[in-house]
Amino acid sequence: MNTTPEIFTEFLAQIARRFPRNDDVEALKSALQSSDHPFWSDLAKHFGLKVKKIFSFLKTITVGVVKAKNTDSCFTNETRYYYRDSDLDRYLPKNQPTQPESKFAVCELTQAVTFKEMAEQILGVQGDIKTLAKLLKERGLATTLQAIEVLIERQENGEDIGLLTNNWANFFFVENEDGESVSVVLVYRHARRWVVHRSSLGYNNGWAAVRRFFLRNFSGTL
Repeated sequence: MNTTPEIFTEFLAQIARRFPRNDDVEALKSALQSSDHPFWSDLAKHFGLKVKKIFSFLKTITVGVVKAKNTDSCFTNETRYYYRDSDLDRYLPKNQPTQPESKFAVCELTQAVTFKEMAEQILGVQGDIKTLAKLLKERGLATTLQAIEVLIERQENGEDIGLLTNNWANFFFVENEDGESVSVVLVYRHARRWVVHRSSLGYNNGWAAVRRFFLRNFSGTL
């Protein structure tokens, strides 16, 4: 990788992130002097994630304030929805909270990836599922079910917000009932009605290119 002012700035940012306290000076000195220190392998992974971009940014969609709604009342309109996964009620909170006005980045996969790999890409870190879920929540990247309903209605009413309507999946991160973990809701249009599934963030199967993620509070760039 050629060194540019942007890369150098990012390098300094990574040092500050990993050694944030004044008393970390000796630890930093030790890291810089040892090629075997975990700092270097972590740094290589971080920049590797940035170089190996697995999605393309398409557009940003703004969604206004969405009022609270019971989870078991979401996706129940049978004229609009062909199938609703019962796991939504099993894993998600009983009530979906009011969601303030939000911006969603519409991102299209450019290669096959797992949910975990996509989370690592947009977060800029690698980690286990628990760590990634915590960061997704902290950065406000998860949305609510009723917000997904709003997006589907807008698409059905003739506005091209970016939802695929050709039987291919669109993905959203959502928070689980336990307050710690994250699920993925996937929706796709089957003939004239929509199918709604819930999946685990740790689901190992990859999803092919062209499928889309709708990411709340994400700029669309790394």
